[in-house]
Amino acid sequence: MKLRNIIVVGLAALAGFAGAQQPAAQQGLVAIVQVSEKSKPTKVLVKGAAGKDTFKYFDRSREEDVQRKTTGLKLFFLQTPVDMAEAERAFTARDLSAARTQLAAVKKKYNGYLGLDRNPAERAAVLELECAAAQLDFAGLKSLVSSFPHADWLSAEDKGKYMAASILAKAGTGAAVADVDAEVQKLMGSGVGKTLNGICYGWLKYAQAYATAAAIPAAEIDGSISEGNAATAHKAIDLYCQAASSSHGAAMELPVDAMKRAQALLWAMPGVKEYAAKAIPMDKKKWDGAPANFRDAVALAYIVKNIYGTTTPAIDAAAKLFFNTQAGKE
Repeated sequence: MKLRNIIVVGLAALAGFAGAQQPAAQQGLVAIVQVSEKSKPTKVLVKGAAGKDTFKYFDRSREEDVQRKTTGLKLFFLQTPVDMAEAERAFTARDLSAARTQLAAVKKKYNGYLGLDRNPAERAAVLELECAAAQLDFAGLKSLVSSFPHADWLSAEDKGKYMAASILAKAGTGAAVADVDAEVQKLMGSGVGKTLNGICYGWLKYAQAYATAAAIPAAEIDGSISEGNAATAHKAIDLYCQAASSSHGAAMELPVDAMKRAQALLWAMPGVKEYAAKAIPMDKKKWDGAPANFRDAVALAYIVKNIYGTTTPAIDAAAKLFFNTQAGKE
């Protein structure tokens, strides 16, 4: 009997999993499977994973679950379940709170499929990182990173995203700038670092900027930065601007926050507020004679307020002093 079962399983595989069709009562995720070039793709109801690149399905001929490696197949493609598709739609629409709730549910529900290529649990976990980063929830991001399911099974691209998220979380929760810089350099010099997209690169620059700016007392940023901290502020401003420019696109939450923080530092630079106090009303002569930090602070405030709809007391105070030197010119 055992020999017969072995033969049946082998023939079923060669025939394109013809013996693996599921009874209606069975639950699982549909996968498109093609055994070889000569066989046709067929649908198989996958019941879960049994480790990395191994799936379980119900073999009707044996009336039991069978395991099979995906690595020997011509094609193995898990179809996206409805709840994952809905979570992705919420994420794309930037309804981040709803998306994060849905993604957490998907990650839990399909945990048994971890290890299979593009399984919904892993996809949900990666998008959760993006949600938390966009929400600037660094404590939440740190928790997601520490509890991430099988980060060792990620593709190179997603592993890079996971590692960038880890660095961002550490910086956002108080890591020292030297440690953040060291981790960024290590990641950027690795093979995984070469897979980073603009958003992830922006996370790294933001992490470095955040950790750098943390050395400046909050009272100075709210008031006036001391000469001794001016160089540190300039470094943080440059890094925030790199974060904003490299990750500028559909996901604008972190880039806009980076611009907001850069503007706050510029507005607090030595001499800027003093010049602002005597620059009202603004005219071309005052604008042309203004310190570079003042003009940068005002121009950035004008952009952030009028293009991205973000305001702070520093942005409001600076934006009203903007002078368009090109007005009236053709």
